Amino acid sequence: MTGHLPVAVALEGYGWHPEAWRHTPNRESVLRGPYWSGLAATAERGLLDFVTFDDGLTPQRRRRPEIDPRWLAGRPDAVLVASRVAPTTAHIGLVPVAGVTHAEPAQVSRSIALLDVISHGRAGWQPRISSTAHEAALFGRRAVASPDELFAAASEFVDAIRGRAVVAALAHNRRVYEFAATSADLVFITPADDDDVRAILNEITEVGGRGLAVYADVFVYTTSPADPRSDAYVFSGSPQELVDLLLRWNSLGINGFRLRPSVNDVDLAWIVDEVVPLLQSAGRFRDAYAEAETLRSRVGVGR
Repeated sequence: MTGHLPVAVALEGYGWHPEAWRHTPNRESVLRGPYWSGLAATAERGLLDFVTFDDGLTPQRRRRPEIDPRWLAGRPDAVLVASRVAPTTAHIGLVPVAGVTHAEPAQVSRSIALLDVISHGRAGWQPRISSTAHEAALFGRRAVASPDELFAAASEFVDAIRGRAVVAALAHNRRVYEFAATSADLVFITPADDDDVRAILNEITEVGGRGLAVYADVFVYTTSPADPRSDAYVFSGSPQELVDLLLRWNSLGINGFRLRPSVNDVDLAWIVDEVVPLLQSAGRFRDAYAEAETLRSRVGVGR
């Protein structure tokens, strides 16, 4: 394949390693806007396609009610973070997570529509389903619906507010591939190797997702310890080795990539300053953003 290879970055806390805070010496609070604006500015300096902002109903990414003292506790609302970042950036796409199981469609619709307006068409969003009893209890609900009921409700939710913003989904299994095929424009997948890439792409095609933009998630760490619990492929190597991996998976049919920095302060800059120039030298990455480009046109999905 030739042409621009889409590369995005996923932002979460101080990074995707659970103890990224230990490897961030000059920690600015993740609850303050300037922290996120600074990360987005670095990603935009690297001409990346978009950034995603993770979120959930629990204070830690573990999605459990118990607090683990080794993990960062406290998470800002991802949609509000994206809205805070939007006026400080000019080109990069902004894709926050928004919960759908216990939210009202009108509320999410207004928030995403506002983000799209203030970003001049650079908005997307990732619906998140809440499937645990302790998440339901936060809203005074005791019963937890079955997976099929949860996904059916999520599909209705997305259909009710479908507008200009790109809809993304994170998928690990066939049921979520089905949801993505009917309700999303873009799907993040987590293959473990080349054979897994082929198998997942075939499965997405089987469930009717031929028109989806398929992005592979890759956990990237350069100096901090790896996280063996990561659901995404864990990469540790040279910039050229990462480029080789991306190009190989692209040749197998992956449309783009979302890189998860282990430690934002270290690995995001490594991606921007070491990996992007190699992609540019190979003729596979842009040298400048197109003016007034919407996220929808950038990722190549129809209205």
